[in-house]
Amino acid sequence: MKHLINVFVFLSGLVIMPLSFAEEVIEMDALSIIGNKELPNVLYILPWKQTDLPEMLELPLSNLIDGALQPIDRPTTLRQIYYKQDINKKTQVSQTGRK
Repeated sequence: MKHLINVFVFLSGLVIMPLSFAEEVIEMDALSIIGNKELPNVLYILPWKQTDLPEMLELPLSNLIDGALQPIDRPTTLRQIYYKQDINKKTQVSQTGRK
């Protein structure tokens, strides 16, 4: 008889246990934080703040493309090429001088 009572108490506990753990489930967006043990265990979570900058309605690709397709000035381009070559020569000389 004692064995039957113990089985009854055990089975009733199994039935009642899920009811005691039943809670309201809150669904949230997923967030994953990846780290390692070498870093300190500190996490600062800050709320988003509205920026004072106006929102860009569209990407200014036309400005970038227009600048790339503009005609170039020959003397300006030759001067830029000369400066780049001069800088490259100076860096090569300084690198070979260090070795």
